[in-house]
Formats: sequence, C-alpha cells, structure tokens
Amino acid sequence: MMKTHCDASCQKAFVVESFKTVKLKDGIDKQCFNCPHCQHEYVNFYRDAEIRKLQGRIRRVQRRFSDPNDNHEDAARKEAELRAMIKEKMDALRVQIEGGAAHE
Repeated sequence: MMKTHCDASCQKAFVVESFKTVKLKDGIDKQCFNCPHCQHEYVNFYRDAEIRKLQGRIRRVQRRFSDPNDNHEDAARKEAELRAMIKEKMDALRVQIEGGAAHE
C-alpha cells in the first residue's frame, strides 16, 4: 500500500491499495491506479514483450544474490545495466503511447 495525494482536480489524499493492469493493443500493457475520489488515472508504466523479457532477465540475475559462491559484484553490475535498459525502454514506450516528453 502506498499513501499519495491526487495532483489532478480534487487534491485529496488517499492510499493506493492495488494497481490494475490494462491490456492495450500490440501486446502492450499498462499498469495504473485511479484516485478513488475523482477517478483520475495515474499510469505507473507501460510494458511490451521486450520489457517483460528484460524483467525476466533481471529476476534471474537477482537469484544470483542468494548463491554465496556467485560473483555478487558482477550480478549487481548486470542488474543495474538491466534496470537502466528497462527504464529507457519504458520511457520511450510512454512517449510513443502518450506523446510528448516522458513523465516521471
């Protein structure tokens, strides 16, 4: 759960109890939530098949941390690289879908 406030029209505080995933065209999905007061939609991110594949790779790299014999420094470097790639691709996908500059 996450506490936030609506920066749209109502300005009311609320707790985000769950996120919803909406399937869009071309295998793209959108994770979002709505203000319970004014129903303004907030998009967390968009994700396509390539991003989902990178997220799977990050999960595999993260499993390396539970192995005491693995090179954790290398795993951390690979995880950081994958996170940067995912962010870049998510930002580009947001611009493609919403137009304009990517939102933070």
